[in-house]
Amino acid sequence: MPARRHHPGTRNPRGRAGTAARRPRFRSPVAHAAGIELVVPSCRHFGRCGGCSQLTTPIALQLRHKVDEVEALLQPFLGSQRVQYEVPARTPQHFRTKLLYPVRKDRNGQAILGIYEPKSHDLVRISECRTQDPGLTALGTAAEQIFRDLELPPYDETTGTGFVRAFAARIAAGTGELMLGVVTRPGTFPQGLELADRLLAAARDLPHSGPKPLRAVGVVRSISDRDGNFLLGDRHVPLRGRDYQQDLADGLTFRISFGSFYQIHRGASALLYRPALDLAGPVRGQRVIDGYGGIGTFGLRTARAGAAAVEIVEDNPVACRDAVQNARLNALPVVRVVPSQFHLAEFAPGADLLIVDPPRSGLQAHGVARALAAAPRRILHIACSAPALAHDLQGLTAGGFRLAAIRLCDLFPHTDHVELATLLERST
Repeated sequence: MPARRHHPGTRNPRGRAGTAARRPRFRSPVAHAAGIELVVPSCRHFGRCGGCSQLTTPIALQLRHKVDEVEALLQPFLGSQRVQYEVPARTPQHFRTKLLYPVRKDRNGQAILGIYEPKSHDLVRISECRTQDPGLTALGTAAEQIFRDLELPPYDETTGTGFVRAFAARIAAGTGELMLGVVTRPGTFPQGLELADRLLAAARDLPHSGPKPLRAVGVVRSISDRDGNFLLGDRHVPLRGRDYQQDLADGLTFRISFGSFYQIHRGASALLYRPALDLAGPVRGQRVIDGYGGIGTFGLRTARAGAAAVEIVEDNPVACRDAVQNARLNALPVVRVVPSQFHLAEFAPGADLLIVDPPRSGLQAHGVARALAAAPRRILHIACSAPALAHDLQGLTAGGFRLAAIRLCDLFPHTDHVELATLLERST
């Protein structure tokens, strides 16, 4: 899933700077009768920015192409099953709730922020975006000027010199809480507090696409010791305010620290969590293991649905702390957090439902082996890579499971990326 998680459509000619290109309109009597909107967005950066590749293709065609590719790849496992999916009535826009801009230097040595061009480390400075929340776009522009004003030296991945590596921001859509972050190399940071104050000032009265006005709750410094272009750090230090934000979703409160993963689509509950758990079926009175469970986004939902016992397995210490806090915040004593890599985790076999939500590389052989050793009645597999899912299914089906249902959850419209929820049941 971008950090964890990453058909070409008709390219829409980019408008001149400061001029929005006319939006093409695709007409179809069948689609019109079904109430499906076929207007496609335009963006002056489309074709140069690597943020989206399918913006000018109608959303129904994007989804049909994704489903065709997934069904062709997974044909050996599908049997009579077809990939479930739903076409939204309106073209998704401004749904992304997270920004992560690399910081690089221009020819004059000043900071520039933006999104990489496709297959390149050249940055496109973003003045408009049809996928991320407009508040994030405005904040990215303001942050670049602040970095320049403070003369912060941008990191150079080829020489390993410089200091500032990236700028990050994330919105909790259910509350409007906004967390800001700057990723740096190790070392003293004398401008840190001034940077934080200026970013907080820039975050006031931002535009937003969700129902809640945006409210900045903290600025974090993320420190990265790594070489190359890895953008997020391993240590997180609050500069001002909190180092976490809270979200409300499906009747639950989620604490999300800066270093914890959280889905970036504001509609993740409707697009992923509810449909995926519907595939899994009722969990009341059952035992659930939530592998790669993060802050508990799946596990807490099963506990709230009446599961008798829920074990959240997670190896990120920051996410483990969040998961523990989230179980307490939501008064769910049936939840236990197991701080461990999934393939090394100790838990009793025979759970009713095993949920696995691995990174883009999938379960891999050791994860498949641990899932089979867990001997659950059902497995709910969440994948952000169809090829990785195909590899995992090869091992899981060889180990006695069959694919019972699969759904494409379109968390990444206007891109080639997919999110897939797959239910497996024992075949014998």
